[in-house]
Amino acid sequence: TKGFSTESCRSMVNLMDKDGNGKLGLVEFNVLWNRIRNYLSIFRKFDLDKSGSISAYELRLALEAAGYRLNKRLHELLITRYAEPDLALDFDSFVCCLVRLETMF
Repeated sequence: TKGFSTESCRSMVNLMDKDGNGKLGLVEFNVLWNRIRNYLSIFRKFDLDKSGSISAYELRLALEAAGYRLNKRLHELLITRYAEPDLALDFDSFVCCLVRLETMF
């Protein structure tokens, strides 16, 4: 991947920063690292054409594999927010989407 955007990094730190100091300690980082590895595994599994991005359809499957069963409207909102104009998401956008979902739920 091309790495993580500033927005993704901020979202990940906000999700994992349990003590509220704006930084990740070793334990917090370890938990985050394991989640990122899990997200990458899911992403690779559902990137059916191995293009480095997932389609809106592949996103639905990937989110379900991650434990999120979303209604059609919420899925459409996520596509609108995180997908490129061709309705595909790269890994950075996928992680940002999952982090936001995890924060909400």
